[in-house]
Amino acid sequence: MQIHIQLIPISGTNELTPGPDPPENIYHYTTGLKLKQIINSGHIRPSTAHVPPHEKPVAWFSTQEQWEPTATKVPAPGMQGQIETAKAQGGLVRITVPGLCAPYVFPQLPLIAGTKPSVCIGLLIAGLELGSDPDSWRFSTTSVPTALFREVEFFDFAHDSWVAVDMTELACRN
Repeated sequence: MQIHIQLIPISGTNELTPGPDPPENIYHYTTGLKLKQIINSGHIRPSTAHVPPHEKPVAWFSTQEQWEPTATKVPAPGMQGQIETAKAQGGLVRITVPGLCAPYVFPQLPLIAGTKPSVCIGLLIAGLELGSDPDSWRFSTTSVPTALFREVEFFDFAHDSWVAVDMTELACRN
């Protein structure tokens, strides 16, 4: 396996520039339990878990339409991990938002969020071991409000497909 690391040039100014043009849609992968928290708060918020005080928390997204392996919450690989995560966490969820909601790509993490390069390499290796494609990773340092959600879907294992849910109904249940 070859790993290619692309360095993002740093300009002479302190300007933070977005990454390459985003696709029309990107996806935030989460679970049913986390979806309730997202709906109740009104935002996908940057995660503060394991983020040192000197770094900016980020919210992660993917350009891939299939489940993002790094979103699996149990230590089991592949489909087994997805099934166990779904059982333990109230299902697998995919939230579609405009691509502009996450303007940065993974190689920009040290510059934008202040993440140490050694931590970035660890994230890269962990993602590759789980079967993820780091080229699909995008992030934001700001919250993404539910008003920008284009679609919320649960994964239907029986039909191997994503099924849209009505956000109004979902909000009433929470």
